[in-house]
Amino acid sequence: MAKRDRYKEFEQLMTVSLLGCAALFVLYLIVAAAGIAWLKVILAIVDILIPLGGLALLWMSKELLRPRSLWISCGFFSVIACTLASLILAFP
Repeated sequence: MAKRDRYKEFEQLMTVSLLGCAALFVLYLIVAAAGIAWLKVILAIVDILIPLGGLALLWMSKELLRPRSLWISCGFFSVIACTLASLILAFP
């Protein structure tokens, strides 16, 4: 029972972190569309480092490729991929 509770706490922490990353990505898109270059760079760096930290934490806890945590891993990877694609394509 204690293991399940510990995983639920871990899952809640990762969910909040993932939602924060998504909010940062939306903020990044708004700032990029507004043309504020220096803030765009800062938000892009933060929006890549936080999901990388989440993936590192999942890897260290050996939850990276487990089926129960795969959605969290895919979410962090998706935020990184979307940010990098936006930077590479210079969109917006």
